[in-house]
Amino acid sequence: MKWLYAILLILIVIISFGCSYDEAENKDPIPPSKVEMTPHLGDPGDPGCAYTDRNNGIDAYSAGNFNNNWMKIQWNDTPLQKDGDIDHIDIWRFNEYGDTAYVEQIRFIPDSSTYYDKFIGVVNVIQRTWSYFIIPFDEAGNSTNSDTVSYRLIDVPGLKSPADDSTFSVNDSINFSWSGVSYTYRILFFDQSENLQYFKNLIPGEMECNIPEILEGSSFSPIPGQTYIWRIDAFVVVGEDEGSESEERIINFTP
Repeated sequence: MKWLYAILLILIVIISFGCSYDEAENKDPIPPSKVEMTPHLGDPGDPGCAYTDRNNGIDAYSAGNFNNNWMKIQWNDTPLQKDGDIDHIDIWRFNEYGDTAYVEQIRFIPDSSTYYDKFIGVVNVIQRTWSYFIIPFDEAGNSTNSDTVSYRLIDVPGLKSPADDSTFSVNDSINFSWSGVSYTYRILFFDQSENLQYFKNLIPGEMECNIPEILEGSSFSPIPGQTYIWRIDAFVVVGEDEGSESEERIINFTP
């Protein structure tokens, strides 16, 4: 009987080795396609810019009433959809001081090629240039690094007035004010679907404005009974890959 057990053991080893060899031999050797990250394409209100907050690439993202913004990154996932076997994506970031960090692993979902980095546990977020790349992995474990995109976060405007969800008549004089440093500021008004309705670039360093002055000469006027979203964007130089966004507030206009 011992010789029979010995033969069975040898057969098991041979079969196991053969299966392992076949698995390694047949493993998918083709890595995922290279992903192109979307650089900063412009800001709502930039001259000739049709991009919105949803499709303007890497950008500061309003994080509510915090001292710093989150960061939004985007990429073109069409090549990954064509691959057909992508499992997950690793998000990585670094800054000019060499602080490279793994951020998070996300499942691959076609047409969901936007990620918001909340900088959890990170201090000194502002006045730094943040760079991002992603690494898609296929089901066989192969991976390919994307290219890299960068954006610099600056001090966030702190809104003072009017208070959130304030209500005014369309004929009222309304003062908008905020705290900050000597940047160029832009006030923006969106409808409830986040479509840009009006914007105004202010004199560099100016940290207050009012209706009706900012609407003078424009074709925009608040519609009675409508609700708008407003915020303040900050720029060192308009059109550069750096900036910040205030929190968003609601303003209502009575009929």
